[in-house]
Amino acid sequence: MVIYVPKNYKNMKYAQIVLFKKSGGFDDELTYSAPDFLAAEMKIGSFAEMQFRSKTVKGIITEISENPPTDITADKIKPILNLISDCSLLPQHLKIAFFVSQYYKTSLARSLRLFVPKQIWNGNMKAPFRLSYKLISEDNIRMGEKQKKLIELMRMNNGEISKSSANEAKISAATLKSLIKKGAIKELADPIFKPIDTITTGIKDPSKILTSDQEDILKKIESTDKPILLHGITGSGKTEIYLRRILNTIKSGKQSIILVPEIALTPQTINYFKEYIGDNVAIFHSKLNDGQRAHEWWKVRSGNAPLIIGSRSAIFAPVTNLGLIIIDEEHEWTYKQESAPYYETHRVAEEMKKIWKAELILGSATPKAESYEKAKEGKYIYLELRERIFSPGLPKIQIVDLRDEFKKRNFSIFSLLLQNKIKDRLDKNEQVILFVNQRGLANAVVCRDCGYTEKCPNCDISLKLHRSFNDTTTQRNNETTKYEIRNAKSEILICHYCNYSKEPSLLCPECRSPYIKNIGVGTQRVEEEVKRLFPKARIVRADRDTTESNEGFSPIYKDFSEHRYDILVGTQMIAKGLDFAKVSLIGIILADIGLHIPDFRSSERLFQILTQVSGRCGRRDDPGEVILQTYNPHHPTLLKAANYEYNNFIENELRIRLKLSYPPFTKMVKFTVVGADKDKLSSHIKNEQETLEDIFKINNLNAKIVSAPAMVPKVSNRYYYHVLLRSDNPDIVFAHWKPPKGWRIDVDPVHTA
Repeated sequence: MVIYVPKNYKNMKYAQIVLFKKSGGFDDELTYSAPDFLAAEMKIGSFAEMQFRSKTVKGIITEISENPPTDITADKIKPILNLISDCSLLPQHLKIAFFVSQYYKTSLARSLRLFVPKQIWNGNMKAPFRLSYKLISEDNIRMGEKQKKLIELMRMNNGEISKSSANEAKISAATLKSLIKKGAIKELADPIFKPIDTITTGIKDPSKILTSDQEDILKKIESTDKPILLHGITGSGKTEIYLRRILNTIKSGKQSIILVPEIALTPQTINYFKEYIGDNVAIFHSKLNDGQRAHEWWKVRSGNAPLIIGSRSAIFAPVTNLGLIIIDEEHEWTYKQESAPYYETHRVAEEMKKIWKAELILGSATPKAESYEKAKEGKYIYLELRERIFSPGLPKIQIVDLRDEFKKRNFSIFSLLLQNKIKDRLDKNEQVILFVNQRGLANAVVCRDCGYTEKCPNCDISLKLHRSFNDTTTQRNNETTKYEIRNAKSEILICHYCNYSKEPSLLCPECRSPYIKNIGVGTQRVEEEVKRLFPKARIVRADRDTTESNEGFSPIYKDFSEHRYDILVGTQMIAKGLDFAKVSLIGIILADIGLHIPDFRSSERLFQILTQVSGRCGRRDDPGEVILQTYNPHHPTLLKAANYEYNNFIENELRIRLKLSYPPFTKMVKFTVVGADKDKLSSHIKNEQETLEDIFKINNLNAKIVSAPAMVPKVSNRYYYHVLLRSDNPDIVFAHWKPPKGWRIDVDPVHTA
């Protein structure tokens, strides 16, 4: 389709359009013209067709103006060919896309892809519909036997038949087409999703009676327009507060979004809210295929889903009248996208709250430091639930010193106490969770005799063990010969914040023990040890390997909830928000791993994960027990976690960060730089660092930059470095310096190693 536009046409408008193309490469907006007969319908967010080079392409209108850009003449501008009426985004969505683009230093095209499912971006822009056929007339129409059969079926069904029913009756497309041509029937396309009246839609009222604390918190939420930080211990009834705010929002005719950090939590959350709202719920998470994601997108865009549930991508659902955003387990790092564009859900939600004038609630038993500091500054309203609803109290956490096990010649990964506790629970027909913190496999160096850890003297951060392979020279038959010794390893300990380095010690600097080495343990090893010690126990493992199917964690969650298994061995996915009635014992296999990640947030993350995983037991009549195994039994983080001293811990953590200029008291940007030649890559980074340091001095900027190899420094023969920029205002730095091509920009990173 080509529209001819005369050169002297007066009533012309101009649109900036982002083309729907593959990510990367050409992402710029292009200018197209629109004559009056199209311009009247054209809006920001409209989807359109136009020519690009020799092809007809689709795109989204991001800006409309009366005048063409000054750097191009009007006769060089191609016209928009068509507007696509079915698809569009709202101006509010465009505002969020512009924000993501500017704040996270990415192209507008990349930002818009967050709002548009792949299937739609690739051109399938028709809203889903059901085909049916309606009987119009039988008068004076000659028909064959198959056609008569169809008409008879339609008469039996009030003169209509659906496409699927026609297929079941083996009515061919040719028969249908012939009767349409003869004027006997007509084809109807009925949209699958239609707007619902949320005020009159059947909503079940909550049956549970709130505590006085919950009632008080609801009143405080309703009386403010600031974001809410809801700090509630595990099992304190945060979800009941979410439910009431969601139902209130839906009854007012608006939509709600509730975010959970893991796909594992999605089935539990869906089932809970569907009990009150029914099937008018849209689901977004990474296990959906392209068709399913587009299906849910249309459900929201049509106004058919007043509630959206999902992981972080659900924040970009195409809501039309947003009233509430809830971020549950808000402390979780999975709310940060770790590929371009590197957005953080919290920051996007704050912007959406402003644009839609919506409520924002962030809930956690262990709020992250940045959120807690915002509450202290008055940017958030801090509300607290201190008591569990359905149990006598929080589980008792008992710390076991693994150094003593080593001295007792117990070389199992389970302490004798944990072995006895597991046996006791199995005898009582109760359930056990064994938690493995695999995120921390960071090659931390720890003494197994005294618990000493190699740390940076400047940054209070664990040093990371790096290995490399070198050529070496050896002597054979009195001749000096150069060989490539692939098994000859050189090792060095590096700080990822200041570049301090040292060689590993052969003996522990504290106790002179030779048992100083890197530590780590995986889920498979734990599973094997459980089978060896408890051969009759029914065991299931939940990790990346066992949950990679489209069903994810759901089958494991269902089976364990129904007590088809006695012991669940799992990683962080089992520590977040799950409710198991019969779990009375948690075993934390090795808490030290979390302590030794070379990241300034390692203590905070460990405190959070220990508190969260402990909260999975004792959620009914019995408070339950937690056995926490460690080589560092006197570490302040472990002691505070064992006593549930969140406020004490986080206040101390913030004091340390203020002293060392870590977030939230400074802004951080992480650049990932990749290259095939290690020496050239290192030299390139060094040159850029020197350039930046000169810019800092000349412009009197309060900024610092360091670089170090990534935690996994080499992948597929390519070397990975991280460059960390810390500044009160990185935007000023970017105003004076443009990152080189290929430098991946991560603003406000959650992982820095």
